[in-house]
Amino acid sequence: MAIFIILILLNFASAWVSAADTAKVHGVVAGTTGAVEKVEVRGQVATGDTTWNPQNFAGFYYDIKKDIGYEQLTTVLTEGNKLSGDAPYGVTYTTTAQAKDYEFEDWGSYNVIGFQAEKYFAGYITNEDAAKNIFFKESTDENSLSSEQLQKILIDNDMEITVTSGTPLKLAEGYELAIKSIDIDNNKVYLELSKDGSVVDSKFVSPSKTDAIMADKTYYYKNPQVGDQKKLITIAVHFKNAFRGSNQNQATVDGIWQISGEATDVKADTQYDKMTIRSVDATNGVITMDNKDNAITLSKNKDTTLMSCIKIKTADNDTLRYYIYKEITEPGNYALRGAVDSVDIRGAVAGTVNGQSNLESDTFTWNSQNFAGFYYDIKKNIGTETLVTSLTEGNKFSDDAPYGVTYKTTAQNKNFEYEDWGYYNVIGFLSDEYFTGYSRSGTSSDMLDEANITNLLESGQVTKVLINDGKEKVIDLGSTITLAEGYALKATLGTDKKGVLVELLYDGKVVDREALILPGSYVYISKAGNIAGVPVIAAHFQEPIILDDKSYCKVDGLWQLSEKTTEVKVDTQYDKMTITSVDANAGTITMENKDNAITLSKNMDTVLMNGINIKTADNDTLRYYLYRTVVVAPAGVNK
Repeated sequence: MAIFIILILLNFASAWVSAADTAKVHGVVAGTTGAVEKVEVRGQVATGDTTWNPQNFAGFYYDIKKDIGYEQLTTVLTEGNKLSGDAPYGVTYTTTAQAKDYEFEDWGSYNVIGFQAEKYFAGYITNEDAAKNIFFKESTDENSLSSEQLQKILIDNDMEITVTSGTPLKLAEGYELAIKSIDIDNNKVYLELSKDGSVVDSKFVSPSKTDAIMADKTYYYKNPQVGDQKKLITIAVHFKNAFRGSNQNQATVDGIWQISGEATDVKADTQYDKMTIRSVDATNGVITMDNKDNAITLSKNKDTTLMSCIKIKTADNDTLRYYIYKEITEPGNYALRGAVDSVDIRGAVAGTVNGQSNLESDTFTWNSQNFAGFYYDIKKNIGTETLVTSLTEGNKFSDDAPYGVTYKTTAQNKNFEYEDWGYYNVIGFLSDEYFTGYSRSGTSSDMLDEANITNLLESGQVTKVLINDGKEKVIDLGSTITLAEGYALKATLGTDKKGVLVELLYDGKVVDREALILPGSYVYISKAGNIAGVPVIAAHFQEPIILDDKSYCKVDGLWQLSEKTTEVKVDTQYDKMTITSVDANAGTITMENKDNAITLSKNMDTVLMNGINIKTADNDTLRYYLYRTVVVAPAGVNK
């Protein structure tokens, strides 16, 4: 089994949270390799019947600190590639609520549930310590599942924050909590809660009085109506102390809790896209869904929404390969992270999952199938990056041979998307797609015929693949095709109306031109790093089309390599990892943590290599995972 989950930073805290807590962090995190308009958080690649859970699909909610998360989705194929919409259903989904401590632990615990890859509140529960039962006692309808509904958890943190009479505490969904006055003599703080500028509640708290109990120190708001629930506490704030100053009053807050005032319906027969809620067991906290009346055929290159933000995608290949994924488009920084004891998922945590040990040995392996950060092409089933960790002394990665961390990657032969160009060698390196050279596989190649060098690894370099596009597009002759790194192509009709003049522009200035008989390929030879004679840009043009004195042309192949190379020579160091060998003939690069021992203590975050980190759980039981941070930028923003 394995886990591959996404992490993100929450508004009021620097604590790590699960994939479901999609709070965004503005700006670029150090170590990210570039921004994208969306990120596809995908699960284990399947070829037959498969089950995904928080251990092999990062989209599902999972709390590594407490080992909590019980979402599960199973596919069963019939007739080779069909997911039946009749019983027994081709897709079934179950999720179970679990008790979880508040981050401010003196409040006790509540029921949390992952639902459709998001983190939800399922109800307040009683705790052995009566002082921790405030929310349960004060809520009239405390069990959300009994009302067949859930609420999103918006804030759950225990960071200390100073609140003053001039700076109210900003909460989610338009709420603010303001200090109106402090009566030091009677140890009382008068608070007002407003929503969108209108006061909705007011209350006294007494955090500084002698022998103050939890009820004295906690402000809570009973929301009159949340869906079908009445008087449900949706906001709580714990006050550590309060002071009256000469200019303004202030207090220290060290616990904030907020759930949404909007309910999510989980009644039986409620439909979410192709999935329908079949049953809700409020006693045991279980929700079950299936694809009743919505059969799905997994034909190649198909993308289908299963429910909410969870989709299922098949490879553009005659061999059936498919996976479920969660697409994130909201701008922010996200961390794709790994998980538990498996080789067929995306990222992995070594340790215990759901109370069961997965450490049969001190060695764990991540690869392109069990860690989302590594490069993988599902169409061609390409991706060879592997990272092996070996613990010694219980929690150490040795910096001497045999090393505690070993990373290997090997180049593979791959078609251009415009297949008539033949093949090139691609390698996943530090989680990105890189080019190592042009190759011949029994056919002539416009690229290979033009190249002076075929293997960049011989010079200890690789370069990024920027564009590899085989989709046909029609352009106006005379217009430009925008490429990467400041380049653009312009084609104008020749005087014979059978060919074109192709001009390559860099920052708006012509740097190359060629008269081209169509159909044909334009190829631009340049340097990649210090390596001369590399075809870095290519475009394939079809014959021109002239209609009503306007001329058009089809472009069905575009290719671009970066002119900036990445060094892969022996002894090159990337953070804690050093390249120890490069085999140019075999196309293999090996890295190890030479001279960089790593001791895994709890709640630790260490940069391993160029955007890939290793993090441990904030728990006495050792659990750790790899993660890679990605940046989602607003559409149209320059990446």
